[in-house]
Amino acid sequence: MRASRLQILLCFFVLFASCSATTNSTTSTKFKILAFFGHLGKSHFDVFKPLLEELARRGHDVTVISHFPRTEKAIAKEPLPNYKDVSLVDEKLNVFINVVDLKIIDHSYVRLFKELYLLHRMASIACRHAFNHTGVRQLVESGQKFDVVLTESFNTNCFMAIIAKFNAPFIQMSSHQLMSWAVDQLAISHESSYIPALLTRVPRPMNFWQRLNNAISAWITSTIYNTLFHWHDQSVANEFLGPDTPNVREVSKNVSLLLVNTHYALHGAQLFPRNVIEVGGLHIPPKPNPLPKDIAKFLDEAHEGVLYFNLGSMVKASTMPQEKLTILLKVLDSLPRKIIWKWETDDVPLKSSNVMIKKWLPQYDIMNHPNVKVFFGHGGLLGVSEGAYCGVPMLLMPLYGDQYQNAIAAQARGAALLLSFTEFTEQSLRHALDELFNNTMYAENARKLSKAYRDRPATSLETAVWWTEYVARGESLPYLKSEATNMSWCERNLIDVAAFLLAIAVLALYVVYRVARHLMFSRRELHSYKNGISKKRN
Repeated sequence: MRASRLQILLCFFVLFASCSATTNSTTSTKFKILAFFGHLGKSHFDVFKPLLEELARRGHDVTVISHFPRTEKAIAKEPLPNYKDVSLVDEKLNVFINVVDLKIIDHSYVRLFKELYLLHRMASIACRHAFNHTGVRQLVESGQKFDVVLTESFNTNCFMAIIAKFNAPFIQMSSHQLMSWAVDQLAISHESSYIPALLTRVPRPMNFWQRLNNAISAWITSTIYNTLFHWHDQSVANEFLGPDTPNVREVSKNVSLLLVNTHYALHGAQLFPRNVIEVGGLHIPPKPNPLPKDIAKFLDEAHEGVLYFNLGSMVKASTMPQEKLTILLKVLDSLPRKIIWKWETDDVPLKSSNVMIKKWLPQYDIMNHPNVKVFFGHGGLLGVSEGAYCGVPMLLMPLYGDQYQNAIAAQARGAALLLSFTEFTEQSLRHALDELFNNTMYAENARKLSKAYRDRPATSLETAVWWTEYVARGESLPYLKSEATNMSWCERNLIDVAAFLLAIAVLALYVVYRVARHLMFSRRELHSYKNGISKKRN
């Protein structure tokens, strides 16, 4: 009896051990991950970098093709030996840091076409540089196998030709609200009635004319991308990889998952298919770092409140037109509060004990300081997301790209005011700052937005890591993708069904018309016949 009991216990032990081993092997699976980010914008890569480093921390082998390899300082602080950089850095090719000249900002009616042209030009530079790069060519020709590939959803669809070579599931990442052509690619309906397209400047909510403007703008941007952009992407891919290169637009439709850097609390709720996951604030760390001593001292002593002023990494603030700079300096110099300002040159525009000016500032760490009461920015999504996360009221002066829609979204939540760069005056700037500092409504709305923005079942980083590993496992991919991606635009929007029903309705009306006409004619003939008989009798 004892022997049989021991045998039973031994069987249970073996079974438990095997189950534990299976579980551990599943959870500890290490994947080979390729990340291909060829765009030269640092602010874009700042969104992707935390996910790539976290995947490496978890033991996955991560190969990263980008213009932003890890610095020696970062490597010394955290080695991450399984994070391998294929650096696209070229001394002849500058990345997009302090490159936007404020003197050429255009807010005219042709602005949309100029921005599309700049996107096309940037894509051409990035595509040709990457295709010509020795390290990229060697990687493509090496025959390496990857479990999953990560790349950007922006303006560089040419890289789909390289991604197709690895024959692996791939994830796209958007550092901002989805572009109109990404919406097309994922077969999402254009909800132009209430969701402003990325490059528009229509408000929330929209009236009839604004909805018309929004729908036309979305259609124009998608059409230009699916023709001119696509033809260029395909020709570059064919030039470097041969004429048998697959259609890059068709490859992009096979995306397994898209991680988008938005959150419904800020940009509004909209319907996404199951393979689109919002990870807004992905770049935001779990807690702020200690501030440099001089900045900490400056902020600690600012009991009357601080204005934090930063126009982002791409804008060269020193190129501001003189008339605008004069207005700005006059208003800032008269503020009875401290100001901390990012200015990238040694020629400091405002010298005062109330003002601290530096070439670089730890933005997120500063915005977490309780004495920072207002953030004055340009509407870039990284800064707006940090402002929303920290609950800081914002004065936003959008310049290009997605910045207008980010500013409009924050303003619609009551946590920000929008200031036009081309039209602002001393009076409008002074009024906006006075409202944000003294009207408690903005601080209260910012706190509410922060609470909603933070309240999630998991952090953005945890969500992005889980979904990346999910795609890498590959077991459930057939169930993730919407069937709409295999349908034409006409089928997806039931245009064919509407046309058929319309044809049936027209045919039915025609039949009714013919029958009615026949009956009327017959009745007239009968009436004439009866009249003829009556006349003969008479």
